[in-house]
Amino acid sequence: MHLEVATEKTPVLFTAWVNAVQELCALVNALAPLGESLGVPDLRKTDWHGQLFDKLAPQVSPEAVLVVAVCGGTNTGKSLITNALVGSPISRSVPEAARTRYPVASLPKGLVARIDPAKLFPGFVTAKWQSQEDAIDGGVQKSDQNDSVHRLVWREDVSGQQSPRLVLLDTPDIDGTLQANCPRAALVRNACDVIVAVLTQQKYNDATVREFFRAAATAQKTTIIVFNMVDWPVQRDRITGWLATFCAQTGIAPAAVYAVPFDAAAAAAGSITFYALPELSVAGQLSNRNGLDRSLDKQIDESQDLASRLANVDFNRIKLRAMKGAFQVVLNPHTGVGAWLDAFETSASQWQEVKRLLAVEARVRVELPTAPRELVWQEIWQWLEPRRSGFDLTVSKAYRFAGKGLRIVAGKTGLIRSDAKRREDFSALELAALKRGLADFVERLEDISRSNRHAASLLDGVLVDGNRTAWYLDLECRHAALPIVSEDYRQFVRSELDRFSSQNPDALRWILTGLNVGAVARPAITVALGWAGAAAVPAAAVTAGGLSSLVHHVGDVVVGGAATLAGEGALGLTIVGLKPLIETLFAGWSSERSRVLAETLHNVVLGNRLDEIERLASAAARPEVAQARRLIFECSREFS
Repeated sequence: MHLEVATEKTPVLFTAWVNAVQELCALVNALAPLGESLGVPDLRKTDWHGQLFDKLAPQVSPEAVLVVAVCGGTNTGKSLITNALVGSPISRSVPEAARTRYPVASLPKGLVARIDPAKLFPGFVTAKWQSQEDAIDGGVQKSDQNDSVHRLVWREDVSGQQSPRLVLLDTPDIDGTLQANCPRAALVRNACDVIVAVLTQQKYNDATVREFFRAAATAQKTTIIVFNMVDWPVQRDRITGWLATFCAQTGIAPAAVYAVPFDAAAAAAGSITFYALPELSVAGQLSNRNGLDRSLDKQIDESQDLASRLANVDFNRIKLRAMKGAFQVVLNPHTGVGAWLDAFETSASQWQEVKRLLAVEARVRVELPTAPRELVWQEIWQWLEPRRSGFDLTVSKAYRFAGKGLRIVAGKTGLIRSDAKRREDFSALELAALKRGLADFVERLEDISRSNRHAASLLDGVLVDGNRTAWYLDLECRHAALPIVSEDYRQFVRSELDRFSSQNPDALRWILTGLNVGAVARPAITVALGWAGAAAVPAAAVTAGGLSSLVHHVGDVVVGGAATLAGEGALGLTIVGLKPLIETLFAGWSSERSRVLAETLHNVVLGNRLDEIERLASAAARPEVAQARRLIFECSREFS
């Protein structure tokens, strides 16, 4: 690689990437909150995120400027070099180390009218330059300074001599002791196309310096190396060794190499001399190895200082190289956005295991008391009533009246408990069963939390800090508010019976016939059952069209009232297809009763945690993930 001179315009091909960059940014932003929940690596700390959002997104535009950043370690003279390149002092150069805390940008005259500095450098809070002190204080009062705020001060070149497409940056130390130095250095590296690496004999092989420039090499940044404060020409030959070590450790292939002598008087006057070392650049080393005559090039290079070279480079070619390098970092299959999406799949699979554990282990069997038969059968009879004959209805009404009288007498004589007492007893048994189910469920959640760290991350807060008294109180309140027969259940019964009737019209007519035939015998069944309290199968019922009268339990007969249970016997449960229907209706009633436990578990105990587990388990199946992978594939083909 060498520093190309602008002999002809190179088309800015990367403007065709605008849509892809914008779409990828939108997808990453959409997935970022989910990534945080999944615990995937923080994308803001990845190189690819910086290249995508701080380089590609703000600079993939028709009007491309070349951003040149002067970077180096502590006390290497970066501000002095920058001022020399700009041609006027924009940063105060002081002998004390680590004084530059904020980047200072020199913009070509008129650029601000076309490009907002805040959009060109989105990672920074930008402000207009006021004085040379801005590099130290960020252009704000000392009381307002905050090291966590990344400020960048900009100034337009009032002389108009700066190239109209060249932006020059003075930067803080890349190895500074301030905590903010490292992220600021990364923001600068991401934004720039060319790095002027200012090295000294003491600062060319530090670990932090190597790491910074290694990342720059990976992103294909064009790098110009300036060895500052050199004992010239005594140390000229030693520069070769320093450079070899630096390049071997970082992977940098310098486009040009310069030396700046140590001259305190010249530095104080703001006047420095750049000595070009063309034989040490990549192009120079290739020419030397190939035996080419570079005498003319050497004369040209040595006669031209760094500022002049920067003003005459092929801007488009160097810009295109930097943009391609940024895209290659983003598309790297091992460390780029694809690897971040891979982490989605890995984490999602772990949450799928949590979901499986909950589905298998968090099951509780709630032994609710048997549903009161009279309640269910009452709903069945109400559905049947419009479909029955007048004779059957007349007998049934008389039967109900007689049954009611029997229950009143039985209640007074103590044979059966009142409806209110029976409902109260049933409700107490039901609530106790629901509470046992709640306790069992919580115990199972604790077992799952102990066995799976991902489940624990969501459940431990509930299980350790949850107000269990409030859980049981909520269950009691929900149970107390639940009507004995809700309108939802009535609709369920009607829809099930309508469905059965439409699918089995002959069976329905047969049932109605059986009801008419068995109507006369029904009062006798009621009396027998009501007084004797025994499960009898009267002979009259057996002749009712061949139906068998099956009464489930003696208690049901007494508690439920003779009318309804006689109806159950008259219907019979051995008709093919009818038994599953009746069981479904009874199961539906019990299911609705147990719903209050599910509501307490979901709304009070777990809150939205089940929804969160589902969201995390299905993360890899999100459409944004598929869209991002498609985009990565398409872009990778373009750069392959």
